[in-house]
Amino acid sequence: MVPKQGPRCSQKGQIGWFRRNHLVPVPEVDTLAELNAMIERWDEADDARRIRSRPRTVGEYFAAEQPLLAPLPDEPFETGRLFTLRVDHYSQISVRTNRYSVPVRLIGRTVRAMLHASELVVYDCREEVARHERLSAKGGCRLDLDHYLEALVRKPGALPGATALDQARSAGRFTPVHDAGWAAAVKAHGGATAPAR
Repeated sequence: MVPKQGPRCSQKGQIGWFRRNHLVPVPEVDTLAELNAMIERWDEADDARRIRSRPRTVGEYFAAEQPLLAPLPDEPFETGRLFTLRVDHYSQISVRTNRYSVPVRLIGRTVRAMLHASELVVYDCREEVARHERLSAKGGCRLDLDHYLEALVRKPGALPGATALDQARSAGRFTPVHDAGWAAAVKAHGGATAPAR
């Protein structure tokens, strides 16, 4: 997200002022959404600021300028980058330098992936089949355990060592429903008695 300082700070140098005063050093956040919320708070607080000895605040200047701005277009503008990718035999796609899971039924198929600033959305034809928080570091892997359940029902012995299980557990998403489904699969197909913790 770019701070709304653009129209408010038509005066040269104010974008630089905002960056130096709020983004240097770079804030430490866990998600892009958290950073966007911080920028929004700073932007709102900046409404009361006066630039040097000017008679009005930043917010007052913006209020005078706002009616002169062109309206936003009626049609939404897609800001993501579209990729057409083949799903590998691990039920994953590679976007830039990172890997993301999709449902196992899509192995070998071609899907479309829209990479946004904070998330990746994957489509099979027009159907959304996966949504992941975007990985920011290179060489990462984001797996959704639910994408693998269809295969794990047939091969429950694969669950204890699954990376998807580790990620689901660390995020608190391995629920009692998952445990019950896994236990039923073990009973039907054999395998280990409990997923590794």
